[in-house]
Amino acid sequence: MSDHDPAAPQCVAAAFTAAAGTYADRTAILCGDDAVTYAALDRLSASVAARLQDAGLRRGAIVGIAAPRGIEAIVAMLGVLRAGAAYLPLDLANPASVLRRMTDDCAAAVVVHADGVDATWAEHRLPIRGPDRAPSVGHAAAGPDSLAYVMYTSGSSGRPKGTMIPQRGILRLVLGCDYASLGADEVVLHAAPLGFDASTFEIWGALLNGGKLAILPEPSPSLAAIGAAIQRHGVTTAWLTAGLFHLMVEQQLPALRGLRQLLAGGDVLSPPHVARVLAELPGCRLINGYGPTENTTFTCCYTVPRNRPAPDPVPIGLPIRGTTVHLLDSDLQPVPDGEEGELCAGGLGVALGYVAQPELTAEKFVADPFSRRPDALLYRTGDRVRKLPDGTLAFLGRVDRQVKIAGKRVELDAVEAALRQTELVQDAAAVTAVDRVGQRRIRAFLACPAGASPAQLRAQLKDALPAHMLPSEIIVLPALPLNANGKVDRARLALHPVENAPAAPEAASGTEDILRGIWCGVLGRTNVALDANFFDLGGTSLQLIEAHGLISAAVAGPVAVVDLFEHPTIRALAARIDGGAARPPGAPGAAGREEARRAAIARARRGAVRMTSA
Repeated sequence: MSDHDPAAPQCVAAAFTAAAGTYADRTAILCGDDAVTYAALDRLSASVAARLQDAGLRRGAIVGIAAPRGIEAIVAMLGVLRAGAAYLPLDLANPASVLRRMTDDCAAAVVVHADGVDATWAEHRLPIRGPDRAPSVGHAAAGPDSLAYVMYTSGSSGRPKGTMIPQRGILRLVLGCDYASLGADEVVLHAAPLGFDASTFEIWGALLNGGKLAILPEPSPSLAAIGAAIQRHGVTTAWLTAGLFHLMVEQQLPALRGLRQLLAGGDVLSPPHVARVLAELPGCRLINGYGPTENTTFTCCYTVPRNRPAPDPVPIGLPIRGTTVHLLDSDLQPVPDGEEGELCAGGLGVALGYVAQPELTAEKFVADPFSRRPDALLYRTGDRVRKLPDGTLAFLGRVDRQVKIAGKRVELDAVEAALRQTELVQDAAAVTAVDRVGQRRIRAFLACPAGASPAQLRAQLKDALPAHMLPSEIIVLPALPLNANGKVDRARLALHPVENAPAAPEAASGTEDILRGIWCGVLGRTNVALDANFFDLGGTSLQLIEAHGLISAAVAGPVAVVDLFEHPTIRALAARIDGGAARPPGAPGAAGREEARRAAIARARRGAVRMTSA
């Protein structure tokens, strides 16, 4: 299936070498204090390709990439593509057992790894850094329909789905695009995890157009670190998940003022936050980006207009260049304008299917009756959509139990399958709730024998599930409630109280009181025990980053994000803060801290009543 322009680059490697030839002496990558030119990136990636070929890598093979977000990861991706292979980005936040399952599932030939990364779980591995080599084989063999990368999302059976993205999908996403401006004058922020398809837009949107890629190297950057990177590197284009977008608008809006384009999505955007951006960032174009991994990152985009209030909900817009969309009923027939239908996507972005899952591929990728190409496919997204009077599309929800967690798709049935395989669990159900910044969370209800603790069960789940699929809250019940049909009553579970808080707050020091107010607001609770673990209370990484931003403004000493990971209770974190260094220049004084403390507690009281079930 290829309508690709024969005069255009036929693969990502060819598009990059063309850009490198034009912009050889220009900076390609910025990462902290390091900078890499296009010429240097061309040489380094060619060397990786040569060493892979020397190791016997066959054209079309899959190569795992075990590297944090950084220069080495980009060099590895390019090297793999130049060797005629496809890359599998591995999220190092996942346990080794999950990474091994992914590489085994797609029969990865080798895992290339960055310095300092433990890849001993992989049978065949190769360091990214090595002696300079010249490639013996070029990249001409790769064409638009050749496999470019594999990216995993959760599957309803509990088995992850490896989505196979072709070269044409990436080229259609970033070359000559009509939803954003991507050119040599753009500086694109790279803050997405490598295993999240937003990274496809970030990396190749910059490097295939002669722009600069500004990498945020910290695995869990604070809101302040994101804002500082945007300002330091002169970032002009950034993509943020909906939850991160809301937090940045609340806490770091001035840092976004240099942006010319801000793309946000992965979940529903809050109209009040959208309105603030439009009012306070007059030089920034705000774009709502929508699309499943199976259609290469973006399917539709919507530029929010400035001349009228943001619609509620914000539309997902119109299909991007090289993409077709159809709203179909259960028989795959078009629905009349204005009626609800399932969004089915076609065109150059459609994936090649799922790794080693022919039945699921046949179910989700169907023949495209609207195309003149006999081999054209439509991807059934499972998203319910309606066409609005102005022709744009509005997202209404899902036809199944799939949800978005931190911008990543999660099948609740997959979570339940993993829960039921956990020792001591007799039955399980998963529902979701939405917190105060619009971040969706998983709440797991488990039927277990007396004595089973949520902390014990959470520890077992960490080895079975990717980080983004871990329930934020585990509730142990003697038995799950059933409805009149004898099935688990998930609607009733969704109304279950969010917490069982202590009746009265414990006595606390000044710092402990500040932290408790912040934790209550972030977690949507009325009280938090001083020795309760942030993550056992359901705290997510995004909520921890939100808490860090509030804590940094409210206390005297410096606080790093890693401090919250290493001291995940109020008592331990307060001891770390009170025993830390003196207040740095520019930190709030006593009056400022007291004002921040009052604001945090007020926010906590508001936040405690904003949790809504879904």
